[in-house]
Amino acid sequence: MTQAGESGGEFELDEAAIARLKLAAEEVAWLTGRGYALDVVGDIVAKHHALSPVHCAALACGTCSEPQYRRRAARELEPEDVAKRPLAIDAIDCVSAVEAALAGRHVLQTLDGTVRAFGIDRAGYVTGANVDDAIDRLLAAAKELRPSVLKIYVDESSAAAADLSTRFTDHAKSQKAKIEIALVPNTPKALRRERQIVTGDAETLDACAGWVNLVGKVVAGVAGAKVVRLQ
Repeated sequence: MTQAGESGGEFELDEAAIARLKLAAEEVAWLTGRGYALDVVGDIVAKHHALSPVHCAALACGTCSEPQYRRRAARELEPEDVAKRPLAIDAIDCVSAVEAALAGRHVLQTLDGTVRAFGIDRAGYVTGANVDDAIDRLLAAAKELRPSVLKIYVDESSAAAADLSTRFTDHAKSQKAKIEIALVPNTPKALRRERQIVTGDAETLDACAGWVNLVGKVVAGVAGAKVVRLQ
């Protein structure tokens, strides 16, 4: 099957490709768990399995080593931890994942349970046909956690920055959700200063104080979602 990535490229994601990615992910996780650098391991495994550049990106995105998993699991927050406190959301990362699931495209789920879309380029990201449904679902799920405010972080360099900001504001009004829009140069970097976040970005999850698997919950509620688990 040929699937278009959000960044405009196309790649095959049939059963054979998924099986090859799963085997590669197992090898990457084993090696990185023993101290080998991810970039070095990724190159070696990718060459061994003849992975395309897009599949290499998917491998890096969808692989979580055991040490990473343990660190993330220790920081994952329960719903009661979020109540009456600010919750910061990575707008592009979260919306793109839910959009992809709603559109019937494959999404990646890592060992920690987080879900991400394939091939997202923050600067080049543009909203798709399912953006309004995606935002509605994210806001509804976030409201159930009863945060004091939802801080929506948007990469200001993104082609969709203004559109996302407007859509979040409009949908928040209709859902009576309290939000703050934060346009920032680098969302992952900005999120590391927050105490409670929602993102699938690996480096941010490894560095943050606490995170909530909001997108995983939302995607689980999408009928027929094509979720690929590499581990």
